This record gives sequence, C-alpha cells and structure tokens, in this order.
Amino acid sequence: MQEASTRDVAADTGIPKSNLARWKKQSSDILHFEGTMKRFHLHGAGRPVMIPNADGLEAFMHKRRDAELALTCTHLVNYLKRNHKPWLEQYLSDRQSGYKSLLKLLQQFCARHGFTRQKPARSKQTQEQLEKVRQEFAQDFNVAFSGFSPSVIINVDETGMSYDMPPHAIWSVKGGSSKISSGEKHSYRMTAVLSVRANGEKFPILFILRGSPVAALKLASLRPIRLVTTMLFKRAPGWMPGSGHSTFGTY
Repeated sequence: MQEASTRDVAADTGIPKSNLARWKKQSSDILHFEGTMKRFHLHGAGRPVMIPNADGLEAFMHKRRDAELALTCTHLVNYLKRNHKPWLEQYLSDRQSGYKSLLKLLQQFCARHGFTRQKPARSKQTQEQLEKVRQEFAQDFNVAFSGFSPSVIINVDETGMSYDMPPHAIWSVKGGSSKISSGEKHSYRMTAVLSVRANGEKFPILFILRGSPVAALKLASLRPIRLVTTMLFKRAPGWMPGSGHSTFGTY
C-alpha cells in the first residue's frame, strides 16, 4: 500500500486524499512512534439510550411514515403506553415536569434518527401507486431507448422560484397608514431548468426570467440534439404533459 498512489488508496479505502498525503509526509514519525498505543476513544461508547427497545420505536416510526400516516409525539407516547407502560410511569414520576421532559426526550430521539418537523402535505395517490407507475415507466423507457448512449440522454426538470418577495411586516408611522404601492405587493418569479445526462454529467443551471412561448431563434447557432425528458412542456396557452418520452430540441 505504501507503493500505491494516493488516488488509488483513496479509492480503495474511502479516506480523503488530503489525509493520505499528510500521513505520507509524516510516515517516518508515525512508523518510529515510541509513545503509548492506548486508544483514547472506545468503540460503542457514548450516551446510553434511555428509551427501552429504541429499535422497535424507530421501526414503528418508519412503518407509519411508509404507510403515509401522520406521526406525532402523541403517537410515540401511545406506543410507549402500550409496550413499555412501567418504564413510562417511572420516568414521569421521577421528574418534576414529566410531560415536558418526555416531550423533549422524544423530540431528541426523532432528530437523532433522521426525522424533522414538517408541514403535512396531501397526496392524491399513495406511495405504492406512485412506485408502480415509476417502475412501469422505467420498463417502457429502457425498451424504447436501449440503443442510445448515456451521453445523449438528458433528463430535464424545471422548478419555479420567487424572489424579491414583499415583506411580511413593515415600519410605519404610529397612527398613520401602512399602505404600499401595488408594485411592491407581488413577488417576481423565474424558472430554474436543471439538466443532467444519463452518465451523470450535469449542465449549468438555466435561469429564465422572462420566457416567451414563441420567440425568434437563430437556429444556425444552435446545435440540435435529442432530449429525452419526463418534464412538462410549456406551450401557449397553457401546460400539456409531454406525449411519449422524447422530443427534439436544441441546446
């Protein structure tokens, strides 16, 4: 391994190249080190988990979210009541403010396991139905475009962005009017177009501030390519879903 290049070792071990380069410079000091070899960091050490059967509680949380059911601290408390009632009663009795302490403990448990507080959103279809549609589309796509190179297959997506949004509150003279002109009541909107090739190469983000459905283009200066996309194509006077999986365009 000492004779291998830094890049090869980094690829095999996952250690950053900067660390390997620094260790290589300090190789003589490291190999001739005569100090203690005691490890100061013990594996598996750390703050113990207070909640009994934490893996079961985490599995319960993932199960509810996989079924697209609401998950709150109330559901976690009910889970503890059903499965660990003696521990829950003992925990509440040992603390001056048992409910607040339990609520904070559950919030920390959720954050430690990758859960965040989010505003619930409604969906017209379940996650299983969406996954089925995705698999069917992937099969059709692979059959239709199996002969194309990944370098010519481009996935394009667009998202709307608002900027210069009006303030939520302003300073105004006490007792005076808080009206503002109509020009400052609305935010500006632009479109960000994200494109990436099937081989992983990303294109620069295209920002559209004022787009026109029909505009004069100098086609001689544009190179025609084949765009394979799953986006919605904007066409006057509105939106329509892309028919099929591909369209001819310019880049």
